[in-house]
Amino acid sequence: MIIKNGKQFNMFPSHVGLRKYIQYYNIVFPSNDTFTAHYTLMPNACGTLSLAFDGNAVIAELWGASLTPVLLGIEPNSYHVLLLIQLSPYGLYQITRQSQIEFADKRLSLADIDNELFDSLYQAFVASKTVCEMVNTCEKILYKRMDKHVVSDSLLLATKVISDNYGQIQVKEVAGQCHYSERQLNRLFLAQIGMNVKDLVRLTRFNYVLKHIQKSPCFFAALSQQAGYFDQAHFDKDFKAISGVTPQKYLKTMSDFYYDGTEIYNTISSKED
Repeated sequence: MIIKNGKQFNMFPSHVGLRKYIQYYNIVFPSNDTFTAHYTLMPNACGTLSLAFDGNAVIAELWGASLTPVLLGIEPNSYHVLLLIQLSPYGLYQITRQSQIEFADKRLSLADIDNELFDSLYQAFVASKTVCEMVNTCEKILYKRMDKHVVSDSLLLATKVISDNYGQIQVKEVAGQCHYSERQLNRLFLAQIGMNVKDLVRLTRFNYVLKHIQKSPCFFAALSQQAGYFDQAHFDKDFKAISGVTPQKYLKTMSDFYYDGTEIYNTISSKED
């Protein structure tokens, strides 16, 4: 399936075995004014594989799960084409099989982390003549990384519990349902997602809030109650702590922020609204 938005294309995994680990492929053909100077990626628990061509070379990067906003600004405008492989919270662990705490909040050279994967994706990127061909080739490469499922069943259960509650749940409740201690579960999350359980809970609730602001802006007092905050003051404080801006400013300047519309809890549980 392809969704086109101007000079951007979103394609979803065709292989059933990939859908748990890959949200979608985003292909962008930027112009000089596609991205603004304030363009910022909102934090989420999902890693990304990025390949970009600037006219001379291909820049391939691994982006770890983000806990804080990332200011991109006009950087993407310098690329002729940009491929972003948006992963689920544990997708990067399944693909790289490396501890994710080392990647969190970082942009790293893919060649330095996984040279074999870099070479394969690089060839797919430069040799493909169409968007569909590029994505299909990448799918075949990534599917080979799924022959052995390394993500813990307990982590899958814990993330589902968090998603089912839209982040409105205590860490001790999550641990109890997984029959793990909080310490054990945090250790598992740090290794396979790159953040602790509390961080994922916060980001899941935050993305739930973004979804509702994006779809239907409403009174923040009502939204804070719906999202399970004690009051609007706590809602405002938490929103700014995660995003760097107040809910009111975000609402006025949404075009300066990147929100992919596939909030964390939908990614984890593979549910649809």
